[in-house]
Amino acid sequence: MTILLSSAELEHFAKVGGLADISAALPIGWEKLGHEPIIVLPKYGCISESDSTTLIDMQIELTICSHTVHVYKTYIHNTLIPVYLLECDELYDRPGIYGNPDGYADNDLRFYVLCKAAFEIMIKLNISPDIISAHDYHTALLLPMLKLDYADHPLFSKTKGILTIHNAQYQGWYDNDRMHDISNWDFLNDPYESQFLFKKLFNALYAGIYFADAVVAVSPGYAKEILTVEFGEGLEEIFQQFQGKLHGILNGVNYDVWNPEMDEYITHHFTINDVEGKVKGRHQLITQLFPSSYNNESLPVFGIVSRFTSQKGFNILKGCIEHYLQEDSIRLVVLGSGDRSYEEYFTALHQRFPKSCSYTQGYNESLAHAILAYADFFLMPSAFEPCGLTQIYAMKYGTIPIVRHVGGLKDTVQAFDKDSKIGNGLVFRDFNAIALSESIENAILCYANQPLMNVLIKNSMKTNYPIAHTAEQYLVLFSNLCDHH
Repeated sequence: MTILLSSAELEHFAKVGGLADISAALPIGWEKLGHEPIIVLPKYGCISESDSTTLIDMQIELTICSHTVHVYKTYIHNTLIPVYLLECDELYDRPGIYGNPDGYADNDLRFYVLCKAAFEIMIKLNISPDIISAHDYHTALLLPMLKLDYADHPLFSKTKGILTIHNAQYQGWYDNDRMHDISNWDFLNDPYESQFLFKKLFNALYAGIYFADAVVAVSPGYAKEILTVEFGEGLEEIFQQFQGKLHGILNGVNYDVWNPEMDEYITHHFTINDVEGKVKGRHQLITQLFPSSYNNESLPVFGIVSRFTSQKGFNILKGCIEHYLQEDSIRLVVLGSGDRSYEEYFTALHQRFPKSCSYTQGYNESLAHAILAYADFFLMPSAFEPCGLTQIYAMKYGTIPIVRHVGGLKDTVQAFDKDSKIGNGLVFRDFNAIALSESIENAILCYANQPLMNVLIKNSMKTNYPIAHTAEQYLVLFSNLCDHH
């Protein structure tokens, strides 16, 4: 099968979070199984030619919405998977991807052009995709384009469109008149309103759901949760309406990248049977982040690597973690950025408890890998979590996740039972500081009991969610769609 994937993020090119990881890992999985993935991505300001990225000028120029788009070709790192990059400086040559904190005012146009260009590139290259794989609201408009704009084009007459929802909180609410002018879709007249307008406003995610042949939520748990008022983000009735085409497929991990035996970002490697490298790496991490006079290696190290949003549960961390830092009973290592209030909170925590808390603002791939590999525990107290990848990464390195029983976290982390010695993480249910605090206490007790901790580390490292399995599940869905029509 030929599978056209378009996403706002792609690992190694442009990354904010897990969307980038899975947008790269899935095509790698498909290619290994003998299929032909193709990727279309904006050429953001952060993407340039480098030692590992050679840009091939395709001599293709497109005019979309009065903007000239120049097309370059490159490949996913260490593969033959083509990535077509859209150069349009007035749309994409800006800081970041989305525009923080509120998003660029013309994101409607930026992502519409991305979707339209994906089709036009296929036409220029005479490629007929069997499947179009759209991801979140940014590329959800591929699906109405497939059913309306390109329905009669011979290259797309048999193409099926799938929308993967990584986070239903972000929906792409766009101005009705602007989108009408940009797209020429006639949704301001009553017969078409129901296809694009949700509560009388243009909603890109909703339109994608409406026109998709199948909708995938990134874990079985999340696929069930979005049918409810608590987790449906206002779209629960729509998910219920289209439940027949809703599937839950758990995200997997590219263990060629996230693997303690050969991770290129860490200096000390280790295995499930010999964790000496983790001990050395932990020492290196502590020495790097805390002044030598503060080094106390007998204390458990808790790590956080995250985008800073209310989703990630930092509201219940506030007023809970301070006690342990004040008592000097843990070390906390934080890497992340996002909501300014959380950046200010962790900055203040770092300044108030320099012996106990280290905060690095932004994103640093090497430090992210070091924290996930060398910390003892990984804090992820999410209010909701469609899948989550960092808890899966952490477990492969024997870094024990502390998570809430929600979404993909409950699909991947099994609460450790001290008596039966079964389980791979520490789990709490209620979304409050008391429940989180109990899990932190539990972690400290586990850490003090080395034989028990060793069992938990081994259980954790045995956890396996390979991208190959995820890729296969998508392919079964793709095959069924193609066979049925």
